[in-house]
Amino acid sequence: MNIHATNTKAATTGFAPAPLSDKATTYAIDAARSIGRLVMRRVKRTADVVDSEYNLTHWQRMLSEKTWTKAASIDEFLIPKNPARGLRKVDNQICRVAADDYYRYRARALGDLLARHTGGTTEIIELGAGCGVNLLSLYLNHPDWKLRGFDIAPNGIAAGREIAAHYDLSDRISLDRIDLTDGNDPSYSAIRDQVVFTYFCIEQIPYDVRKVVDNIIAARPKRVINIEPTTELLNLSSPRDIVSFLYIRSVDYQTQLFSTLDDYERQRRIRVLARERMPFAPTIHNDGFLYCWEPT
Repeated sequence: MNIHATNTKAATTGFAPAPLSDKATTYAIDAARSIGRLVMRRVKRTADVVDSEYNLTHWQRMLSEKTWTKAASIDEFLIPKNPARGLRKVDNQICRVAADDYYRYRARALGDLLARHTGGTTEIIELGAGCGVNLLSLYLNHPDWKLRGFDIAPNGIAAGREIAAHYDLSDRISLDRIDLTDGNDPSYSAIRDQVVFTYFCIEQIPYDVRKVVDNIIAARPKRVINIEPTTELLNLSSPRDIVSFLYIRSVDYQTQLFSTLDDYERQRRIRVLARERMPFAPTIHNDGFLYCWEPT
């Protein structure tokens, strides 16, 4: 299936495309690293591995450091000064961009992207919200939206609640626990008739993809927007897509979400409203694809 990127140009952001020599060198280094991971130690992305990487490492460190208490504003917390320049995807072009410039652009781009697919609703739910960084970014661009996030990681939820309270946003942003792999989780009732999205969340549960999709369908949301990386839709005649393929396989991310959704559309269980390739990414090796769909 041919998935088209949104029609935008890097010139709109002021970032110049990287020269071919820069891209070729970076692609080669990235591919070599992924091949090394595949040869030396194949990662199996189990629940314990994900819990160790996120809940017990990233979110626990964030909860301990409480960097939001040192930031003068939400912008400063979300986008700390970081001039480190790397190859990143900006408006469908690979550019060498400073990290803080990229994430400033990303906050706007994510808000614009979701606004195009939410059907005009102002109440949005994120599944796999972590500590709520995406929700905070959406708030900056859509302060009238009511935002709710769910995650399985206790430390991420705790950090997100503290962040929302610190910026007096507890009435606009809330976080609660959900286990997406458990169809009987009571939090699934909260997504009924709501617009929900995932952002690089289902990538973390490669062995439960079909189960999670079934659980979401059974909960009867109004609309679902999945933004996830995958190997299914890559064009392996493209050097950068080969880099992405090697990376995704080397870290054991999911590879069946979108083929599952296509299958369910053929079965008339869902109706796919949009298929797109994401116009932005923080690295050269982990592009996202977007499917917007509704249960039938």
